[in-house]
Amino acid sequence: MVVAGGGPTGLMLAGELALAGVDVAIVERRSSQDLIGSRAGGLHARTIEIFDQRGIADRFLSQGQVAQVAGFAWIRLDISDFPTRHNYGLALWQNQIERILAGWVGELGVPIYRGRDVRGFAQDDAGVDIEISDGESLRAHYLVGCDGGRSLIRKAAGIEFPGWDPTTSHLIAEVELAEEPEWGLRRDALGIHSLSRVEDGPVRVMVTEQRLGRTGEPTLRDLSEALVAVYGTDYGIHSPTWISRFTDTTRQAAAYRDGRVLLAGDAAHVHYPVGGQGLNTGVQDAANLG
Repeated sequence: MVVAGGGPTGLMLAGELALAGVDVAIVERRSSQDLIGSRAGGLHARTIEIFDQRGIADRFLSQGQVAQVAGFAWIRLDISDFPTRHNYGLALWQNQIERILAGWVGELGVPIYRGRDVRGFAQDDAGVDIEISDGESLRAHYLVGCDGGRSLIRKAAGIEFPGWDPTTSHLIAEVELAEEPEWGLRRDALGIHSLSRVEDGPVRVMVTEQRLGRTGEPTLRDLSEALVAVYGTDYGIHSPTWISRFTDTTRQAAAYRDGRVLLAGDAAHVHYPVGGQGLNTGVQDAANLG
């Protein structure tokens, strides 16, 4: 089996399949294991339980910070009386989560073809021929798209992705600042905004944009304009590590399978990704599919 995408969903699925005795390989477009920036920042209780079932929960717990992070509509919920050994969340950045998962699947003998991505595929009754970006091809019994909300696998399989268009848009980034900002969370008529320090590293910014419909990769100027609209200044932002845009769009794949092609994680469904929800549901999807 070939898994397209080496993020948390793809790594977890590959590990599950390897434990089941399935010959599996990952194709990942990033050439390095290191994920630029911190990205999603936490694990929910159910995700930790799944890791515990596989004997690897301690690897994550030793690197993160236990906290009561469950919530609904921005209201914190105390789950310390839940009937589980892991009645808490874990603060841990996605780059660390991926590094731990990659180490685990490496121990299980799963090869990862880095710096390459799936360009196309053709399936028949016996398997799938997969075209790789370096000109090579792979033959597998099944192909699983774990390649995110813009999934090439889903599109190439012709699977519809219906849902609701966004009503709000946010920019999220890690940058350096020339001035001391207003730290913490702010809520106003426009939305939710925050500025926080990532340990001893850059400043993590989340700001709600004034208008919808912008496409393409966000720029430092976009971020500056959004900050000025909320705070009256951009605090002299510079040297971004990364900048990304996310919305509250919600979409669900019309099917999770087309013949020998399957979908998991954000390739199958996307939703408001606050608190690492996309990462957590992707891991749980992978465990269920595996």
